[in-house]
Amino acid sequence: MEFNFENKVIIITGSSSGIGAETAKMFAHYKAKLCLVGRNESRLQNVAQHCELISGNVPLCLLLDLIQPGSCEEVITKTIEKFKRIDVLVNCAGKLKLGTLDQSDIDVFDEMMAINLRVPYYLTQLALPHLIKSKGNIVNIGSSYLERYKPGFLPFSVSKNALEKFTRHAAMELVPEGVRVNIINPGVTRTNLIRYLNIAESDVDYVYNNLIAELGLKKILEPKEVAKLVLLVASNLMPNMAGSSLKMDGAVIGIRIINIHKQYFRK
Repeated sequence: MEFNFENKVIIITGSSSGIGAETAKMFAHYKAKLCLVGRNESRLQNVAQHCELISGNVPLCLLLDLIQPGSCEEVITKTIEKFKRIDVLVNCAGKLKLGTLDQSDIDVFDEMMAINLRVPYYLTQLALPHLIKSKGNIVNIGSSYLERYKPGFLPFSVSKNALEKFTRHAAMELVPEGVRVNIINPGVTRTNLIRYLNIAESDVDYVYNNLIAELGLKKILEPKEVAKLVLLVASNLMPNMAGSSLKMDGAVIGIRIINIHKQYFRK
């Protein structure tokens, strides 16, 4: 089976690095027309050049901070101006910032909700008339941390839980319109998110090696692996997938249960 995205118009937020960048390159391989949205100009241009080289199509590049007023409107307006349609919206832009109830001010919570929930919600609203016309679909990128509880991750986890609930409710509303909405929840992935935690570059590998201990498969996800699932979910190969929450976490929950069993039920 082969994907067919030729002449399909795909909006990908957070496409200057990580999962968004790999998703853009993979869509380009299948000749899609791309609107790439990011905040790092040099990385965004590098991704765009790579996509153009692969597909021959010149991507629309938008250097935007999506939580700023007018930014989401600009994404949709400029995409329609250039391509006249929208077929797929990939809400990949996100941020991880640590915060606790007793040590953080409300700004941390507001920031997580703004980029991880409000932006995909609003982009969905704005893109909807065009997605109804094209019978298109939306892929949201969540996190497996919505099912995990760790000190410091409360604002992030709440925002990603809310995104999953939004996905399921939106799917129910939009199925009659022929628009599918799904969410992918990756586990620990080798992206720039970890650098939001102010971890020194020299310590990144050490942190990943410690995180591997929690993973059943003992492997960190690579962005390209998540991108493959994005394309599958967005493709016509999955016409009945709507309101689905797909987890890619290396069997984290399973390995935690095994460890608890070993700890408390040894003979």
